[in-house]
Amino acid sequence: MRAHMILLSDRGYSPSKIAGLHDVSHPTVYKWIDRFDEEGPEGLRDREREGRPSALDEEAKKEIERLLEGNPTEEKQNATRWTAPRIAEHLERELGIDVHEDTVRGMLKQMEYSWTRPRRKLPPTDPDAYRKRLQAIVEAVAEAGPETSVLAHDETWIKRFPPLRRQWQPVGEQRPVRVPEKNEEVTLYGTLDLTSGETHVQAYEKGRSDYTIKYLESLLGQTKGQILLVWDQATWHTSKKVTRWIENTDRIETYLLPARSPEINPMEDLWRELKEQVAACLERSLEALLESCQEYFETLSKKQALQTAGVFLN
Repeated sequence: MRAHMILLSDRGYSPSKIAGLHDVSHPTVYKWIDRFDEEGPEGLRDREREGRPSALDEEAKKEIERLLEGNPTEEKQNATRWTAPRIAEHLERELGIDVHEDTVRGMLKQMEYSWTRPRRKLPPTDPDAYRKRLQAIVEAVAEAGPETSVLAHDETWIKRFPPLRRQWQPVGEQRPVRVPEKNEEVTLYGTLDLTSGETHVQAYEKGRSDYTIKYLESLLGQTKGQILLVWDQATWHTSKKVTRWIENTDRIETYLLPARSPEINPMEDLWRELKEQVAACLERSLEALLESCQEYFETLSKKQALQTAGVFLN
């Protein structure tokens, strides 16, 4: 870790940035940079210490575990994360244990904790409502006639700000990806025919009721017969304006997916693969991005579309 701090400093990272990456205090960063400047690599080694080394007993370990189950606000602290320096301060204040932040950090590793990002958690979904909606969709698909197109629909946003993904780079080097001065974006409306594998994608300014109607009109022109359309509960799908338009159209029947369940919409997998291929790690104009998106779907075979979406037919 000490050598990595020196490497980051040499590459222009500020002490504040380095401290955040390694969960150390600013003085700790300055200490190791100064030691390296004065003594070279040997200065990064531990020095012999006088007296008995500080130790964290079982009481301290249990207190650390208790702290990490919650957050600092529960201890009336104006912070949202438990860092090693903050834990050390708490132990000294509450238990009278004088311990260095490096000792806390080492103990955390021994206790099998790591300094990583948490994950987001969506609000819970009503299991009965989830089951009923899925059952209704399954029954409707099973009853659909051979002339009915069963379509999964969704929208996604394509932005000039490129998502960063893993790629091959020289060891020890992170190649820069330019950030656009203005993060323009466009909304893609898309459907996948779950039987044939055909896709229909159009670009609009944003997700909005009038754009939804325009898209559905283009969809009617691209298909024949009845349409069974499965989509999520976005406001531009369920608005009064869209609902009235669909009611006046005798070819489209819609079914809503359960709330907060993108994982069961096959179009989500197509969008994910699209962004991995044409949007990741490269800043381009919005026009160039749209051209790449169009080319992606033009060259995507029906079989590939179904396989990418996780739809397997006998």
